[in-house]
Amino acid sequence: MCNPSSLHDQDGSFGWISIALHWFTAIAITLLWFIGQSIAALSGIELDARRSLHVTLGLVFWLPLVARIVWRVRSRQPRVRGQSEIIHRLAKTAHYLMLVILSFLLLSGPLMALILPTGSPSMEVAFAIHSNAAKAIALLVVLHVLAALKHLMFHDDETIARIFVPRNKGSDL
Repeated sequence: MCNPSSLHDQDGSFGWISIALHWFTAIAITLLWFIGQSIAALSGIELDARRSLHVTLGLVFWLPLVARIVWRVRSRQPRVRGQSEIIHRLAKTAHYLMLVILSFLLLSGPLMALILPTGSPSMEVAFAIHSNAAKAIALLVVLHVLAALKHLMFHDDETIARIFVPRNKGSDL
């Protein structure tokens, strides 16, 4: 049975809610990014089918992704034990930047899919925002993964472990 205190973020540890939302977001964004990138290489029925898949998954994932943003804004960002203030602020800023860019994707995507008329100037603007936000989030995700690998290989800290399992009070993890 799950300890209720391990659901929420604690000092130095993410809780199960943050962990689940993190991994859901990682999978959803990766899946949507690859599907979205493949749309440009297609034509005709294949293009329409792939675009429909991207839009459908985007709409299905929309609420959990919004929940991810709201949860992180309302929860504190646990600090890695031994991490300097400047590194903590840098990591926190990078995480919030990813969430801001995700917000642009979550706003522009449904606008294009459900509201704006095809071929309109506003549709072109929404597409440019969506496309550029997708490129920016891909870059930040790569940097995020590289930073995590840096911690795994070169630092003796619990950065990687804490995004898989909440740390118990007093444990060395």
